[in-house]
Amino acid sequence: MVHSTHPHPDSAPVHSGGLNTTPAPAEIKPQPSRYGTPLDTGTKDGLRLSVVLITDPEKLNEYVADWEDLAAHALEANIFYEHWFLIPAAKAFGSEVDLTFVLIFGTNLDQPTGPPILCGVFPLERHSKCVGLPVSTLSLWKHNQCFLCTPLLRKSLARYTLDAFFKYLASEAAHCSLVDLTFVSGDGPFSHVLGELLYQRALPWFVFESYPRAMMTTVAEADTYLQSTISGRHRKELRRKEKRLGEQGSLEYKTLQADGDSEAWIKSFLDLEAGGWKGEEGSALITKESERQFFQSVAREAFRRGRLLMLALTLNDQPVAQKCNFLAGDGAFAFKIAYDERRSEFSPGVLLEIENIRRIHSLSGVRWMDSCAEAKHFMINRLWTERRTIQSIIVPTKGGWGEFLVSLMPLLRWLKRKLGRSGRLKEL
Repeated sequence: MVHSTHPHPDSAPVHSGGLNTTPAPAEIKPQPSRYGTPLDTGTKDGLRLSVVLITDPEKLNEYVADWEDLAAHALEANIFYEHWFLIPAAKAFGSEVDLTFVLIFGTNLDQPTGPPILCGVFPLERHSKCVGLPVSTLSLWKHNQCFLCTPLLRKSLARYTLDAFFKYLASEAAHCSLVDLTFVSGDGPFSHVLGELLYQRALPWFVFESYPRAMMTTVAEADTYLQSTISGRHRKELRRKEKRLGEQGSLEYKTLQADGDSEAWIKSFLDLEAGGWKGEEGSALITKESERQFFQSVAREAFRRGRLLMLALTLNDQPVAQKCNFLAGDGAFAFKIAYDERRSEFSPGVLLEIENIRRIHSLSGVRWMDSCAEAKHFMINRLWTERRTIQSIIVPTKGGWGEFLVSLMPLLRWLKRKLGRSGRLKEL
């Protein structure tokens, strides 16, 4: 749908404590300053914002300390856009795409005379088309190992940071008519801040894609959760399969400990995944050297930070299923699972998912877990009954051509449905 926003009756320029949305955007050019080019986004108790544009991923390493602090105070957690995940991803997958990393800095209101603090990180990919239309577009970068693109925004300054980002998008430096906020959270704090900003800027937007993704919110006891999500008959059947599998040898559930051999765990996961259908079709991580190195890099760094949660179901000390998760504040992201398909009759992957539910419930401070699964993932949707919304939203960066195209998108979607079957209209 297209959401049309209209100016509020009190939409005169707001300066003290508000968003200045009426002035035409000034041209923004990259500058050598560490904290970038100042932006005119209004004031709040002396707040000043600036933008830094980076095209060389190596330069991102200069901002690691700032980035760490931002992630610790983010409006919404997203491990895929933290530096230890994003920089290796840029090295592995960024060489064939046109990337720009937009960093927004702002005044530290607790220390107004001190250096600016990092308030937002926006990895952007440039495209010459958007949903089949020949128009210059910037989108939040999503590579094939990234399952969430919600940008990191400093919680205390999220609204002002997002306004600064749209100020950049409307400038000559961005050189785009549309921005594709792909694979962002469609509910929660980010969605609320975005909706408020688009309303204030009187910008229409088009929800190009939206789907419910399985997630888990912990309760007091894991058994309580399992009883509420899995029928008694299904639980009985899983216990039967676990018993039958255990008749073949010593069956154990294991967790990679803080003093464990992470390299052995990482290697066994890669080997197990490669031994299944992903290996046969060439999509296993080990198939491409760049993806193997990427996974090893992020897994090692997550382990060093105490944020790697790897589980295994072993038979005679050999893994028949392994799962890789990443921790993020009071939550976690399920990244990958692999299992021995020769023993699929015993459902080793499902058995490990049950253990994963128990393990997450045992972790102090962890309140939720994002499955990172596709919409129609039968197994996860059966075990996890809660959902979060994942959306891709297209927004014009300013009035004119981009706004006209966004307004046309519902019509184009309708034409696709009417004419698509006959092949008379290419897929949007």
